Amino acid sequence: MKLILCLVILAGIALCAGCTTVNTTPATPAVVPNLLGTWTGPAKGYTEGIGFRDSQSVNATMLVTQQQDRIFTGNLALPYRNGTVRNEGFAGIISQDGKTFRIVEFDPHEYDDGVILSENKIEMVFTFAEEPQSIMLDSFTRMR
Repeated sequence: MKLILCLVILAGIALCAGCTTVNTTPATPAVVPNLLGTWTGPAKGYTEGIGFRDSQSVNATMLVTQQQDRIFTGNLALPYRNGTVRNEGFAGIISQDGKTFRIVEFDPHEYDDGVILSENKIEMVFTFAEEPQSIMLDSFTRMR
């Protein structure tokens, strides 16, 4: 009788252990959006010591020149109030959800977080932590 009880308990433990294991199969990856092309749009934000900024009259441009799966690279053209334009390279990675991304600007090593709103619309939040601190929202539309 003890043998049968032990076998039933062991079978119960084995059955419960099988029911509580974690599924390690990865979720189906999101479709990787194609970001190649020219994106342009205004920026607005706030800079310490300057105040609120709105560049509706001057657009920034992001040119995505290469993309391999979720990794992409290109160039940014960022206009300043004094009329000059800062051109710099960048690289980025699209997250697994296929909706958010992050880029690093090569010089002066700044970061932007982005969200893909649709096939032809994205937003990027630029945060500059050095003096003067700034936060900017770039709203880009892909040019066709």
